Amino acid sequence: MTDEPEFRPATAEDAPVLAQKIREVSPDVVDTLLRGLLPGIGVENILSMALRDESSHYSFRNCVLSEVDGALAGLLFAYPAELQGIPNLMEHMVPSSRLEPLRELLTISEPGSLYVNTLWVAEDFRGQGMADALIEYARFWAGSLECSAVSLFCWRDNARAVSFYRRQGFRPVRELVAKPPLTEKHDRGDLYVLPVADPS
Repeated sequence: MTDEPEFRPATAEDAPVLAQKIREVSPDVVDTLLRGLLPGIGVENILSMALRDESSHYSFRNCVLSEVDGALAGLLFAYPAELQGIPNLMEHMVPSSRLEPLRELLTISEPGSLYVNTLWVAEDFRGQGMADALIEYARFWAGSLECSAVSLFCWRDNARAVSFYRRQGFRPVRELVAKPPLTEKHDRGDLYVLPVADPS
């Protein structure tokens, strides 16, 4: 990167963009949960509404945006792993036939870690160190929350991401086997953990 990225907390006004990027990273999961859920309201609009709900860990308040010269370059959506779970509103609104096959994926976590729900890099900034900067920010964020590690989930068929996370020092600690309808695209994935060095 020619210029250093600037990180800023997301705001409620960023919710539509956050929804778009989160769906871009995990279209199968987001669409399985939300497509057709509310008549006449699209998937990204539903997700945008959910991101505005500050009472949930799926809030915009757990998102950080990276910008270079004012252009959106990356997104980090993360929260303490103890919050990883299914919000009450989702439990009540999403039919169990959609929710149950995803329950393990939506609740998998490593205690004491900062769980990275979504890491996204704009196409123009890929291969330039932006993903490295986001992981470094996640490590800093984890340390500030006194978390002992950064954790995330990645499907094994995402070979590029798996290679990147392993180079960063992440190691798989738990396997997850996909269930229909996710089996149309995925077979297995892993929860990865990267210890955060004690600054003392």
